[in-house]
Amino acid sequence: MTTTSDWPASNTEHGLLVAFGEFLQQHGLIQKLMQVPIAQKTITFAPQTKLIEFLAGILSGIEYLSDLNDGPQPLAPDRVVAHAWGQKAFAHSSSVSRTLDSCDDDTLRSVEQAIESFSQLFIRTAVHELMRTNAPVVYDLDLMGQVVSPTSTTYPEVAFGWMDERVQLGYQIARICFRTTTSERIWLRGFHHPGDTVSLHCMQELIRAAETQTGIRPRRRTELVQQRIATHETQRARPQRLLTQQEAKHARLQATQLRLQLQIAQAAQAQKRAISPSENARLTHRMQGWQTRLARLADQIATCERVMAQHQ
Repeated sequence: MTTTSDWPASNTEHGLLVAFGEFLQQHGLIQKLMQVPIAQKTITFAPQTKLIEFLAGILSGIEYLSDLNDGPQPLAPDRVVAHAWGQKAFAHSSSVSRTLDSCDDDTLRSVEQAIESFSQLFIRTAVHELMRTNAPVVYDLDLMGQVVSPTSTTYPEVAFGWMDERVQLGYQIARICFRTTTSERIWLRGFHHPGDTVSLHCMQELIRAAETQTGIRPRRRTELVQQRIATHETQRARPQRLLTQQEAKHARLQATQLRLQLQIAQAAQAQKRAISPSENARLTHRMQGWQTRLARLADQIATCERVMAQHQ
């Protein structure tokens, strides 16, 4: 790596960030970020320089934006790192905060385009090497929860979801990468979703993004799906046949139940008329038999419905 010769006469506690800055400058990402549109005027620092400082802060591991000045190893006063990132100096964290607040959707899209353009050289080189050696391109999809305070009301689009083996308030972080021939990981895309986002949606989103980034679309093995469908149809043929038989039996039992109920109602109506004692006794005896049979039918219908549910 070639570095500039006019380094500030100072030491730094962020040596790796110096290498990162020089690397990003040589591959054009810093220059691309300097072209990002931000609706804020320049006073001491151009708004794009504060966006670059924010990226450096992320790579340094800051947890809060104020850590740029107030963290255990503050980055903002470090002129060596600023020089490595193509800046004369870094702004105060409060100024960075105001710039981030001024960013809009156009800024976000421009940043995404700059990063994607910067990444393409490394992605395509790694993919080409995999294909040259006839190695498979294996995508690694990751979905993890990012928990926030359960009483917070300031996080945008936050929602309760399943995180760390229980329901918590936060976000779902979806990201995808692939492994190179040297077993290194190259990250392709990442998405930030509310905590109640289901994994299927994230998986589809990540696969589409990965295929766009790598420029390759693995063959869809539809013949294997067809085989699984055929096997499934064979397996469900027997329970489907048994279900059809039970449905027919259920219909017969219900028809018999309705007929017996009608006969009981007709016999009860007949008993209200002037009939002989022998005829009344005969109707009473038959009604008792019908009532007994109705009780058995109710049990048979309940059993039939349970069997139908099992087959379904």
